[in-house]
Amino acid sequence: MARKNAASRLTLKVVTGVGADGKNTYANRSIGSLSPALTDEDALAVGKGFAGLQKHGLDTVTRTDSAVLED
Repeated sequence: MARKNAASRLTLKVVTGVGADGKNTYANRSIGSLSPALTDEDALAVGKGFAGLQKHGLDTVTRTDSAVLED
């Protein structure tokens, strides 16, 4: 089996405010075309770095890896 077109993407979940019910409201920011060879620790550092460039606070960083699998 072979993998092709492998890629990684980060999704930053950020706190954008507080709703009428008193709970936090969120938005997602996506960063695509990351190397799948990037370690999880480095991916987290990249996510935190991007989060530091915006005014909203970071809640979570999610990594998604994808590839086409062939025989």
